[in-house]
Amino acid sequence: MVLGLLVAGVMVVDLVFFTWGALATNTSSTPLVVTGVTQWAALSRQVVGADLRVASLLSDPNADPHEHEATMRDAARVAQASVVILNGAGYDTWLSQLVTNATTRITTIDVADLVQVRTGSNPHLFYNPLAAIAFVRALRTSLDSRYGFSGVDARAAQLLASLDATQARVVAIRRACAGVAVSATEDVTTYLLHDAGLRVVTPEALRLAVGNGVDPTVGDLALSLAQLKDHPAFLIDNVQTQTPLTAELVAQAQRFHVPVIRVTETMRGNDYVRWIDAEIGQLESALAKEGCWK
Repeated sequence: MVLGLLVAGVMVVDLVFFTWGALATNTSSTPLVVTGVTQWAALSRQVVGADLRVASLLSDPNADPHEHEATMRDAARVAQASVVILNGAGYDTWLSQLVTNATTRITTIDVADLVQVRTGSNPHLFYNPLAAIAFVRALRTSLDSRYGFSGVDARAAQLLASLDATQARVVAIRRACAGVAVSATEDVTTYLLHDAGLRVVTPEALRLAVGNGVDPTVGDLALSLAQLKDHPAFLIDNVQTQTPLTAELVAQAQRFHVPVIRVTETMRGNDYVRWIDAEIGQLESALAKEGCWK
């Protein structure tokens, strides 16, 4: 039996059946926050400080997160968790299932619910500073109501100020470069590109096909290759979903001297703002060569 209450993307779930209980022995009295996505883990660490432990279950930058299947280790972590951060939008259904199968009271925060993104839509919300801002606010509220840690508000406020500065950079790009054409092998950075006012010309069907690990149509591939001859400002290449097809697009971009911006889904490092600012910096450098950014 599952009893749950969803309020502004935060769900408290009471689960009263046994599945993973044998794995739920805590190794520390400090509450544990578990998430699949490294970006949400990094933001969580900056908010919770030493008050809670944080574990990310998707930490290999060489693995495709879309292909992850839950392991016994994942289940053990969730069984120990007080808070689970879900990306949502179908990105980590394996993690939500582990929450359902847990035997303990777990607070969940679903980022897709916070920003009203439905399952089946682009799930790469961690490339959206506005989603990061919504998540930090929800985490602060959840921790305040459950634990009342004294340092959470100050740490969250400092982080939100940094994220606001990051979002201001995105807005500045939109003001200077709105409508500039760009290409992408798939949709990992599309939220960031759209928020920056950039026009992704690569057919959506091809981007979705690559993200879902299926072959696009011959027509979509031909159009994507032809578009690179028109010299868009840059090509985004997600190195965690590389295939012979994406390699062909990268080779075409290089042939026509289109800058290639290589990105990953799994964040390297522990500082989200530093990471996303560096990604935005790559956009700014390419747009400066395009002539719309100084």
